[in-house]
Amino acid sequence: MTNGWGTNQGGPLPPQQPGPAGQVQFDEPDWAALADQHQREQSRRKRMKAAGGVLAAVVAVGGITAVATATSSPGRPKADPTVVVEATAAVPQQPDTGGDPSPAVPPSDSPSPSASPSGSPSPSTSPSRGAGKSPGKGPGKAPSSAPASPAGPPDPLTVISSAATDTAPLTPAGVLPAATMQVNGKTWTRLTESQTATCYQATTGGLGNVLAAQGCRSMIRVTYTSGNSAVTIGIAVLDSKAEADAVTAAFQGQVQGLVPSGHTSYCTSTGCQGTHASVGRYVYLTVSGTVKPGGTAADATATAAGPAFAATARAQLLARGSAH
Repeated sequence: MTNGWGTNQGGPLPPQQPGPAGQVQFDEPDWAALADQHQREQSRRKRMKAAGGVLAAVVAVGGITAVATATSSPGRPKADPTVVVEATAAVPQQPDTGGDPSPAVPPSDSPSPSASPSGSPSPSTSPSRGAGKSPGKGPGKAPSSAPASPAGPPDPLTVISSAATDTAPLTPAGVLPAATMQVNGKTWTRLTESQTATCYQATTGGLGNVLAAQGCRSMIRVTYTSGNSAVTIGIAVLDSKAEADAVTAAFQGQVQGLVPSGHTSYCTSTGCQGTHASVGRYVYLTVSGTVKPGGTAADATATAAGPAFAATARAQLLARGSAH
């Protein structure tokens, strides 16, 4: 509308357009567009006010935090009172899920369920199946084989089967040390002992030749008596088990009975009961008789005791191997 002076009360006159027959025509304003523009201006002002309020709240919280930190309990180092607060910190940020509407992953310190809704174990709680692997080190090495157990003591028979391993001193007292022995209910007392390097001198009936052929080193003899009954134990010393076995294979004759000088000799020739066998590099023998005058007279008590004395000799020789 215009007043009498040709002005528009709401503002400047709209552009004039020539009208028909020389009349002047004014364009009508777009009232709908002006209303939309006004509404957008109002909305923008409201958003600016809301953002200003949020920023002020954030700054206030930051100031409180700074003061609380600066006035912390004594004994703790004071924090820097300068606090940098970013305006965007107060606006919760959702992770970019690429358009996935699923909820965000919970914080790592939140308790994880031990099982899935179906009842099966959750993958996060399943035990690792990577046997033999160390974390972060790739495939693990196979456990090394257990160390071999310490070797046991050497076999006594093996030790006494060779002069190279059977190095303990050889003496009558060392091989047969007992002063008395109990055999078949009788007490037998050590009467005498001897060791000779000439083996044939302690044998009879051709045994000396058999021993010499195998390199006999020496002959040890010990005599035990019970009353008039006597048993002499002989031990022929060789260098190897093979030589001792060869003597037993070709055995003949016997070991001579041993008595002290001045006593009646016994079993110095063939005819007395005896035993022979080998163990390791040794041939052990016995001869049983009587010390009564008569030389080669048989004695039942001595004959019965002969095998027990032989067993004692074998045990003592094996004991040498255990002592090494």
